[in-house]
Amino acid sequence: MKKILDMLADLLLNVATVLFIIIFAINILEIFSRTFFNRSFLWVSDISVICVVWLICLSMAAGVYRKEHLFMDFILNKIPSKPRKIIAISVDILAIAFFIMLCYTGIQTASTKKALVFPSTLISQLWSFSGLPAFAALSAIFMIPRLISTIKGENVKKETF
Repeated sequence: MKKILDMLADLLLNVATVLFIIIFAINILEIFSRTFFNRSFLWVSDISVICVVWLICLSMAAGVYRKEHLFMDFILNKIPSKPRKIIAISVDILAIAFFIMLCYTGIQTASTKKALVFPSTLISQLWSFSGLPAFAALSAIFMIPRLISTIKGENVKKETF
């Protein structure tokens, strides 16, 4: 299971890298075109918005899996081992519940934006708003192994400084 989730996280980061390259390339194209040919591509901003949203959502999901997000654990490290484990398990369960709720409300929000379109490309805004439930679903899945390892006591060791 860990190997599959590692591969999924790597895939998400690779897709995010490709999206970054697309954003960079089309914006350079836009700047070059405006500067030298006095022409502007209206679609660049719409495509950039979609790519930025997905870049952020996919990267954040991979960050949740790899524990590369900001977490204030200095107070948790001051607590004795037994209560620390209970708190850590509670935080993991709350995080999973939050991501499930965010996925549900994200799907609702995305579905209400289906009829709205980006002005220059006429692409549905569903494409940008669907990044949120995708992030939330992936993050909920990525939190499950963390919860299991916390229950086993692997994530609650006191850090030494």
